[in-house]
Amino acid sequence: MVRSGPEVRRNVVRLAATALLGLFLVGCGAGQSEAAKQRDQQFVQSVESAAPDVGHYRNDTQLIRLGKAVCTGFATGVSYQQLADRLILSEGSNPLPSEDLGAVISSAVNTYCPKYDGRVK
Repeated sequence: MVRSGPEVRRNVVRLAATALLGLFLVGCGAGQSEAAKQRDQQFVQSVESAAPDVGHYRNDTQLIRLGKAVCTGFATGVSYQQLADRLILSEGSNPLPSEDLGAVISSAVNTYCPKYDGRVK
């Protein structure tokens, strides 16, 4: 479904705010606990296991940011498809292949925010 006008702008602004929050949270990683670092590593390993080619598209830091944005996005009440659409829009002209994006979403929910497990296909 193609949307236009104010609705698209609102969604893009929301997603940009979510991405900025994610960047801020990851940027604060210097003070991360050992448990948080282990969760990040577990997330990256899970994504790489499900999508072995993902390293060609994103580095570990970018994957972690995207994974945390997944949880932030679900927290706003969006569906899986709405979240996937927003993440694709946020990535601009170089989005992840859909299979890799699916692996990021599933791995993020499993690792960072299992309370949203019911939203993952």
